[in-house]
Amino acid sequence: MKSSYIEKLYLLGILLVLFSCSDENNNDLASIEKPDIEVTSQVPTVQIEQVINILESSMTITAYITDNGGASVLSRGISVSVKEELAESDTQFAANTVKASGEFTADISGLKENTTYFIRAYAENKAGIAYGDVISVVTKAEIKPVIIVDSESFTSQDKFDETWNMLYPWGSDHNGSARMFSDNVSLKEGGVLEIIAKWTNWEWEGYSTADPHLRITFHSGAIHAKDKIRVTEELPYWEISGEFMAPTVPSSWPAFWISGSDSWPPEVDILEFKGTTSNLQNTVTGPSWDKTIWTTVLTDVPDAATSWHSYKLILRRIDEIDTAVNMYIDGELRSSEIKDYTNKPFWLIINMQMEGASGATNDESIVRSEDQVFSARNIKVVATPQAQN
Repeated sequence: MKSSYIEKLYLLGILLVLFSCSDENNNDLASIEKPDIEVTSQVPTVQIEQVINILESSMTITAYITDNGGASVLSRGISVSVKEELAESDTQFAANTVKASGEFTADISGLKENTTYFIRAYAENKAGIAYGDVISVVTKAEIKPVIIVDSESFTSQDKFDETWNMLYPWGSDHNGSARMFSDNVSLKEGGVLEIIAKWTNWEWEGYSTADPHLRITFHSGAIHAKDKIRVTEELPYWEISGEFMAPTVPSSWPAFWISGSDSWPPEVDILEFKGTTSNLQNTVTGPSWDKTIWTTVLTDVPDAATSWHSYKLILRRIDEIDTAVNMYIDGELRSSEIKDYTNKPFWLIINMQMEGASGATNDESIVRSEDQVFSARNIKVVATPQAQN
């Protein structure tokens, strides 16, 4: 019994010694200073991926953060300058969209046309801001239309003389009974040109020199533009337009048209009235004058003689042979064709012919007793060059 008691005391002593040692060790460990662990961040790594939608004053840039430097990215975007060297004055455009992958895009605006810009992607974290490699981009040059005929060419004699010639390109006669004279063409207030057709009261003047060689019984007028119209690779898009009040009584034959200058056909009639209120918009093709193919669209214009109406032709190059030919009246598409007009030169003509295809006169004809007036204004011919970049 006594021996068992002694053993228990012995074991208790050992435990006390062990606890004492453990506390000392813990105190020793606690007294050891723990080193500070410092995590060092670096600036991000960023680069431009692609530049798209380059226009005259804007572009869109996609960039990519390949490494965030071990810290959250605070800002990102594109730096733009006209100088290659990085400067504080560079314009910065913040990212518009950001993806989890690190990709971002920025829309750049307010640029000048046909100008070289140096661009860099940038990204910033708490360690600082970093820039990617610089690349250069040239904005598109503004496509400036070439004005062949100005809308104010009828506002003064000087402007008229700069742009127009009297008569047809080939002379005074054509396919009707009217002979053209400069005295029958005049400029009126408000930039209006008037062509007046007058009956000669049977005064003998011979016959027209052009087929079908009708007897000349009217004096009238015609003008043609000095510069020709030609759809080419360099000038692939043309607009020819004007506003007119055109006679529609029987035997009157006003026209606003283009005709091949090297040969006939081709021909396009933008405005043509043959003694009725139906306007004819024709396209003519074919290998020769006696082998032609005509397409015609008729549009009734009841007040063509008393109200101003706009007539327009748009020529758009398709390829080395074909051109799209679209014609409008008062802004509404009326005729749409594809013809072999590419690289073929045309004259632009405004004239007032009489009889012929518009019908012969008789003693009761209005055109014998009343002068017929064909009025024009705001004639425009504009060619648009091909984009260079």
